[in-house]
Amino acid sequence: MTPHPSLRQLILAAALLLFFVSGAPADEFDSAGVTIRYDVRGEGEPVLLIHGLNASARLNWELPGITARLAKNYRVIALDNRGHGGSGRPVGEEEYGVKMAEDAVRLLDHLGVEKAHVVGYSMGGM
Repeated sequence: MTPHPSLRQLILAAALLLFFVSGAPADEFDSAGVTIRYDVRGEGEPVLLIHGLNASARLNWELPGITARLAKNYRVIALDNRGHGGSGRPVGEEEYGVKMAEDAVRLLDHLGVEKAHVVGYSMGGM
């Protein structure tokens, strides 16, 4: 017999989910019909952070403290890739791949950034 989760376990799971999904206030922009969530902190040379598969900017960069450390010396731009975090989730394989890289370029254009250091983790580094 499989035990059913208790109400306490369900509440704890919901609280953890909210913790990982919510985060610092962020902005959004439209990238060819897909809403892309992003956050900008700090001043200096721009650094674009691109997270890995099944993660978000919050999970990959904010929670471990990387965003805060970099923001002391750089203008840190961290986005949630399409299909991840707070960004839109278009349907269909053709809506991913190269279009994710195009989102990053459009974000930099949207922010008026001509050149940036780019840091990617896992899928974000491909």
